[in-house]
Amino acid sequence: MHIHDRNGRELNAECLIGEEDGVYGLIVESWGPSHRNKDYNSALEYIIERLINSGQEKVVVYLASLPARKNIPSLDERKIHPTEYFSLTEGSPSDIRQELCRFQTHFSRTGKKDIPSASGNRSKRIMITIPGISNAEFWEQIIYGYSAFSLEPTDDEETLRKMVHKLLKTPLDEPKGYKMPAKTERVHKVSFRDPAVKAWVLQQSKGFCEQCGENAPFSISGGYPYLEVHHVIPLSASGADTISNCVALCPNCHRAFHFSDNAKELLETLYTKIKRLQR
Repeated sequence: MHIHDRNGRELNAECLIGEEDGVYGLIVESWGPSHRNKDYNSALEYIIERLINSGQEKVVVYLASLPARKNIPSLDERKIHPTEYFSLTEGSPSDIRQELCRFQTHFSRTGKKDIPSASGNRSKRIMITIPGISNAEFWEQIIYGYSAFSLEPTDDEETLRKMVHKLLKTPLDEPKGYKMPAKTERVHKVSFRDPAVKAWVLQQSKGFCEQCGENAPFSISGGYPYLEVHHVIPLSASGADTISNCVALCPNCHRAFHFSDNAKELLETLYTKIKRLQR
């Protein structure tokens, strides 16, 4: 396996997921000729960045080179960092990677030294573990970033929203996009709407959002204020197309009811504020 960059490109940095010496985690390698795993440092920074973005604050890191495993059979003695865990909360991914590599310079092929080697540790095969996490899917996301499941174009709005949400968690290089996006035809169910219900709700609002109380953001043809009619219980969830289930909202509030992390609280304020609404 190879670690990928932010755009899903494969780096020259090998790794593998699995159990070794009784612990499960991600093994990252950098050894052999100069052309082998030449992206090791960049790859390790991507791994650290993705671990941080996934909410991890600490890891355990072992030296896992074959000579070290032979000459230092005790797993605990091969722990690179001197404390129980290696912190991911102090500094940038580059700073954290450099600190980890500094700990490695205390190791030779045969054991740990009190004085670090000036030339560093030439056998940079390490295992990164997180106690309690022993599934490949987690580590695959760390290896590939979100590119493995979030950089493919989609024609589904909900899938697109979720993908964008995940991608927001990590810095992105400038994407190329698609000059001629693929197109598809879709057939989906829509509900019949009563125009009188929509018009009545808009009339009752008198041009003010029924959630925030602000004026409609602009006017449409005919000078009518632009507001959007929202079904409190969605039609897709068997909600009624009646005035007791509809409100007039500005675009911002409308989006908040669909996507805000406090949408449930907003809903309760509507039921309290607007007496015509019925659950």
